[in-house]
Formats: sequence, structure tokens, C-alpha cells
Amino acid sequence: MPSLRRFLALAASAAVFAACGPTPEPEPKTPDEQPQEQTDPCAPNGHIHREPTGDWCHCDRGHLASEQGLSCVPDPNYVPRDDFDFGDNGEHACWHVSNGPFATVTAAVDRQPRVDSFHTYYTVKLRPEGGQYVGTFNFKAYATGDFIAFLSDASVPMAFREGTTVLEVAATSPIPEALRDGVCQGGLVHMVGYELTDKVQYTVTFGPTPLPELGLVIEHLH
Repeated sequence: MPSLRRFLALAASAAVFAACGPTPEPEPKTPDEQPQEQTDPCAPNGHIHREPTGDWCHCDRGHLASEQGLSCVPDPNYVPRDDFDFGDNGEHACWHVSNGPFATVTAAVDRQPRVDSFHTYYTVKLRPEGGQYVGTFNFKAYATGDFIAFLSDASVPMAFREGTTVLEVAATSPIPEALRDGVCQGGLVHMVGYELTDKVQYTVTFGPTPLPELGLVIEHLH
């Protein structure tokens, strides 16, 4: 009897599955239901930054964020410039060479130390790679405008990056000889100018260079 009951149960299950038939294919989605690629509302004259405090537009030169929403519009007050103003040509930055405050940062493969403390003379120690020295560091701009990186050696390759984009260098210049030999005491010799934007997280890379370390001050021109 148990075998007969088992046979009848299996037969009933087969009948149920046969009645149900094969699983129907899902209906194709209409164009409105297709997943949409996320677009950048700040393009084509800028790009969006998404942060916990709120999204905002980082607009290209000659444009500004609109007050109505996330978009970049032409800046009516923008005037293209022909040159870069190096201010006091490094006199204040050179003052930090002997008066500080001082900080030492060391490059590593798995971390990127910060080099954005106000008015600070950094000793930047690079890491060996491929027979030379390199290093990557974080710098978050604390204002919008012109910044100058003052270096102890003009031969060290340096680049500011926002993500994978390399920023254009606005201008370069040696620190005047009188300052280099005077208040700078040889600690800073070269200036590199950039236009940076408040709140943007940049990375600063150095090298490849045969030098294992260098001196660095980054200042905002007020």
C-alpha cells in the first residue's frame, strides 16, 4: 500500500506541473523602462562632485555654478588673463624655511599623506621605484583662486591631478636670486602656479627624480 500511495502522489504532482506548463518568458521592457545611463548635469562646462553634504558643480574656467540648480553657466565677469601674478615672488614662503611651522611627510604605496596644512614648510620624503624616487600626496584646496607650489629643486617633476585629469600649469618662475640666497637660505628656489577650486580633493605627484626628498610650501594668493 505505501508504494501505491507514493505512486499516486507522484502522478498528482506531475499532473499539476503539466497543467502549469513552462515558465513564460518575461515581457521585453519598453524604452521608458530600460535602465538609463546617469548623466552629469554640470556638463559640458564642468563636472559634478557628489558629497555627503550635497552635490555641487565644479565648473570650467569662464563658467560658474548657477543659482537655480546643478549646472554651469557662463561667468559674465570672466576676463581671460595673459599672465600669472606670483605676488611677493616667494618672500613669505621663504620665511617659513627658517621659521616653520615644519612637517615631514613620507610617500608610501598604500597611503597618500596630506600636504595642505596652512603656511607650512614640508620636508617631502619620496619612495624608491625603478631606480628613482616618486611620491603621491593629497591636497584639498581651502579656497578658489591662484595657488603656488614653492619647491627646493626646479628639476623635480610635479603634477596636480583631480582624479585622473592632470591640471594645466598656469605659470612657472624661479624665485629671484636675492631671495634664494637671502631669506630662503637655499631652501626654496622655484615656483609653479595653479588655479585651484575650493573643496576639491587633488593629488600632488612628484618624480621620477634622483632626489630622495625635497622641500615644499604651497600657498594661496589672497
